Amino acid sequence: MIPDLTNASAETREYYALSEEIRTAAKAIAGPPRPMTHIEVLLAIGTAIANEREVAKRGGR
Repeated sequence: MIPDLTNASAETREYYALSEEIRTAAKAIAGPPRPMTHIEVLLAIGTAIANEREVAKRGGR
């Protein structure tokens, strides 16, 4: 079931745009929600920044 995405983030919209099969597989891999440690948050943000820079180098954005 897809929730109301009226006020959803771009990431949430992209996630729900994936097929149900892929969303189910992603949930199985990720496991249940859990709080992230500060270092995990920093890693996620740092990885996103690095990925965006790599895309920009290739002229993707």
